[in-house]
Formats: sequence, structure tokens, C-alpha cells
Amino acid sequence: MSAERQRPFNDPAVVRARSRRQRTPKEIAILNATRELLVDGGVRGLTVEGVAVRAGVAKTTIYRRWRSKDELALAVLIDMVEQVVATPELDDTRAELIAFVDGAVMILGTTLMGRVMQGIVSELAANPGLAAAFRERVVSLRVAEVRRLVERGIARGDLRPDADYELAHELLFGPVYYRLLLSGEPLDEDLAERVVDAVLPAFATGD
Repeated sequence: MSAERQRPFNDPAVVRARSRRQRTPKEIAILNATRELLVDGGVRGLTVEGVAVRAGVAKTTIYRRWRSKDELALAVLIDMVEQVVATPELDDTRAELIAFVDGAVMILGTTLMGRVMQGIVSELAANPGLAAAFRERVVSLRVAEVRRLVERGIARGDLRPDADYELAHELLFGPVYYRLLLSGEPLDEDLAERVVDAVLPAFATGD
């Protein structure tokens, strides 16, 4: 058994190593099948057997990469987060924050990932191991990117030196997930701009 296989499934080092690899066609098929099954039945309805059938691969092919249905579900969520991290430098903190939040709004509002999140959230509340892994593998990636954007804004003089990046993360993404999971209001195209304009004054220098 390799060193990666011996690590616990919620070890962040494992997901970083996996995320650096280019996905193979079989991995893409497996993740697509997992995404579709999560939409249909959430984590509780997800099985490795079902993924194998839908992806057209053997179960052993899945187990060589992911050890459980929880790992598969997390891999799908990580793929989503990785699509909206590493915001390019735009020389404008407001524009960068809008671009970052808008990436999440677009993915959650226009792809299957919105329904995946709706299907997985109840399992996060009921499954402490999955919830811990979600925080370590998924939330931590997004928090790290907000920290990078906040530190860049501080260096520019746009944000106060004491700007709290963790609070900024919660304030920026809380409205997005509130709409997705609770209120049912649309994730419309100007939501990111309105959220950033509401949040940014709390952290801006005021110059």
C-alpha cells in the first residue's frame, strides 16, 4: 500500500497531491457519475457500485483512487472549489473579490454543483467525519484564497491592516449559500457585485 493510501481520508496533504495531477479520462468519468448520483440521492444514496456502473468502470478502478463514497463526494466538491480559486491579479481589490465570489455564484447557479451542495448539506450535519473532511479539504481552500486576496488588498492600501480574512470569507459567501440552501432566491448575475459592495466598506481603509 502506498503512503497516500495509508493516510486518513481527510488528510489535506492527500487532496493537494491529487489535485495537482491531471485527471485521466476514467477519473473524469467517475467524478461525473458521482456528481450525477449526488444530485439524484445525496451522499446517502451514493454507492461505489452505482458510480462504477454509471461511469462504466470496475469498482477496483475507483478504489485505486478513492477509498469510499465520502472520498468520492469530497473529490467532486474539491473540483468545484478549484475552479474558483487562484483569482488573477486585477490591480483592484473590489474587482478581484467580485470575480472570486462570482465564480462560486456561477458554478452553483448554472451547473449541477448547486444541486450537489443541496443534496450533501444534510449529510454534513449528520456525519462528523465527512464534515471535518469538508472543512479541511474544501472550505480551507476557499479561506486560503480569501486570505490571499485580503493580504493583497492590504499591501495595496485598499484594506485595513487588521482586516479579518476569515470573517471576510464568511460574509462574502454566507449570502450565496443562504440563497442556495435556505431562501430559494436566485443566484443572479449581479449577486457577487452586490455582496462585495455590502461587505467591502467594513474592511476598507476609507482613503
